[in-house]
Amino acid sequence: MRSDLRLTALVALALVAAACGGSSERKAPARQDLIVQSTTSVRDSGLLERLIAPEFQRRNPRWNLKFLAVGSGEAIANARAGQADVLIAHSPKAEKAFVADGFSAERTGRTVMWNDFVIVGPPDDPAGVRRVARRDAVGAMRAIAAAGRAGRAHFVSRGDESGTNAKELDLWGLAGVRRNVDNEPDAGGRAPAWYRKAGVGMADTLRLAQQCPFGGDCYTITDRGTLQQLVGNGAITGLPIVMDGQSAGAKGGEGLMLNVYNVYAISPSKYPKTRIAGARAFMDFLTSPQFQRGLERFPSRQRPGFFAAATPRVRLTRRPAASLAPGQSVTVAGRVESTVPAEPAPAGLPLELLGPEAGAPLARARAGEGGSFRLTARVDRSGELVLSAPRFGRLSALRVPVGRVSGP
Repeated sequence: MRSDLRLTALVALALVAAACGGSSERKAPARQDLIVQSTTSVRDSGLLERLIAPEFQRRNPRWNLKFLAVGSGEAIANARAGQADVLIAHSPKAEKAFVADGFSAERTGRTVMWNDFVIVGPPDDPAGVRRVARRDAVGAMRAIAAAGRAGRAHFVSRGDESGTNAKELDLWGLAGVRRNVDNEPDAGGRAPAWYRKAGVGMADTLRLAQQCPFGGDCYTITDRGTLQQLVGNGAITGLPIVMDGQSAGAKGGEGLMLNVYNVYAISPSKYPKTRIAGARAFMDFLTSPQFQRGLERFPSRQRPGFFAAATPRVRLTRRPAASLAPGQSVTVAGRVESTVPAEPAPAGLPLELLGPEAGAPLARARAGEGGSFRLTARVDRSGELVLSAPRFGRLSALRVPVGRVSGP
């Protein structure tokens, strides 16, 4: 009898333990896919494999990153169709329409980084771009079109509605080249023989331009990050840069060849199944100080493929003295600037000067025209002073140490 009772008790305890264990497993969050539609250059530059995927997965094990790299036009179309949680793009006009149509969960996207577009071509440069338009993208396209009409060169277009393709088409327009209904160079209602549409991503377009199986020499436009990756791994050896560093005095101005990457969470009001928690975690990761610092050394500090752009740059013209007597006033002054060249300073940005102790800010101000600011406050304790700003438009929150004061 005692033996039966003991056995019954053991069985009951085992059942309770199993139930508790099952309950614990049910409470553990299941790993979920996070779908990111992105421009190909984030993948083709090596940034995805070497920096984004491993670091995001390490910090966010709950999410299984599913990265789909296509042209920006296709990525935006897929996001509009609900086939994404996150969008990364570099096609300003299409992105503006995407936000205006309510597909972004936030009123604007978040800027992550920038690089620039360059034009590459054969070493002997039959179009003479280096000679006549080394720092003039519009002049370079005119020279390539002239060489094409003369049978001396071809231009390889991505032809995929990507951000790079959109930039190329803008350049043809600025160059005054006659265009067809598709906005491409025109030869009697169709594209001329020297204009070749690849219909593939950036890396494959560069490989095709290098191979140039059309007879003759080929030019194309590319983002710098993808080009550096392929040159670095030996995939591209015969396409030197012929146009680089757009001049401020050239047609289109200094910012013409800038290539800015923005990230968006897909709006749950459009698609309730959007994994908004994961989307925000991914955006927070891309705009975090850690990731932004990683960009500075990718693939190397000497030749970065991208430049950090999530937060404004702070240039101080006045900072606190190192020694401070109790009750003494301090002044912090300077400028906040966009890290993207040729973009205006964030005038109106709210700024706060934070003291050594938590609590109300020591001083508040807004950046004036040109981004100038000045904050003055009395500091009663020694410690670190921090300049802080909230999210502002596409810019992420800012928190920068501006000095450390210590009592006498």
